[in-house]
Amino acid sequence: MASLRVVNRLVCRGFVALTLLLVFFNEFIVYYLAQSSWQRIDCKLDNCTRLLLIADPQILGNSYDRSSHSPLARYDSDRYLAKTFERALHFTQPHIIVFLGDLLDEGNIATAQEYKQYVQRFKRIYQNKNFRKRVHVPGDNDIGGENGDYISNSNQRRFENEFMSEDLFDYDNRLRFFKINRMLLDFNNPDRDHNQDRLRIGVSHAPLLIGGGPLLRAIISDLDPHIIFSGHWHESRIFIYPSTKVINFYENSVRHFDLKALKEEEHSYLEIMVPTCSYRMGKSKIGMGYAVLENYNLSYTVLWQPNRFILLFTYIFWGLFVVCGAVVFKMMTRCPFRVAKRQTLYNRVSTIPQF
Repeated sequence: MASLRVVNRLVCRGFVALTLLLVFFNEFIVYYLAQSSWQRIDCKLDNCTRLLLIADPQILGNSYDRSSHSPLARYDSDRYLAKTFERALHFTQPHIIVFLGDLLDEGNIATAQEYKQYVQRFKRIYQNKNFRKRVHVPGDNDIGGENGDYISNSNQRRFENEFMSEDLFDYDNRLRFFKINRMLLDFNNPDRDHNQDRLRIGVSHAPLLIGGGPLLRAIISDLDPHIIFSGHWHESRIFIYPSTKVINFYENSVRHFDLKALKEEEHSYLEIMVPTCSYRMGKSKIGMGYAVLENYNLSYTVLWQPNRFILLFTYIFWGLFVVCGAVVFKMMTRCPFRVAKRQTLYNRVSTIPQF
């Protein structure tokens, strides 16, 4: 029996040690491994500007998922977004952070109280006093508008009040950001006379160059952007207009573009679609965009993040393995002793002298 206790103790300690190793790997090591594949973009000129591009974080709400585990899902999603954002922030040291819409998952249907809670959670995740220069554009999950859904004035106003009141328009007298809302077929352009003096950056939630139509014609005519950043599809793609060329960009590499030559010599427009940064969108490739502008030269890469769903599945499989292993171990260790006990009792009975 003493040897059995020792074996039980060793097995339990082994399971605990392996469980702690799994947690340590999933919660810490895996993020270092993901970061090791990120590409650095070094600034060569003094007028270098670094942009961190975040698309579709979609902070989970309370209405769509009312299951018993929904609080845990919201906690884990918020924690993942905060952890990956802090790593990206430390790695890139951006001058400007650009949010490309769908900041909230249920912003368009939230009550005033719910909306306030969602905004507080968003700011807890993405607030950083050292990086205050930001640009926000609304998505369909923020204000409505997907598939022709109604967009209320109240939804627009509360998004503008909470997110856009301190946004950048010009940066360092070199860059100018134009917010484009495809759902409303609208864009801002308050200072037309000085547009030509700036490198013009369009930011939109939904992609623009792939759709065509009167909004695109107005954007090209009035804004004439050098580069457009968008999200919405949760994919990583590069569009070049007026050609139909679409590049699926999923490599751990840096793409370089001469924006001036692209516009003046090739008469083309460039749009970069940034993938979702949330594992809750169900995509296998998750990341944040990282762009560096020096004069009219653009360097762009994606900071790919670990797929949290795969890590969560390893917890489930490991839990099942531990339970099954414990059951099998108990059966293997108990049954032989029961047989031996019966055998000993039988031997005792058989040795009783017969009269």
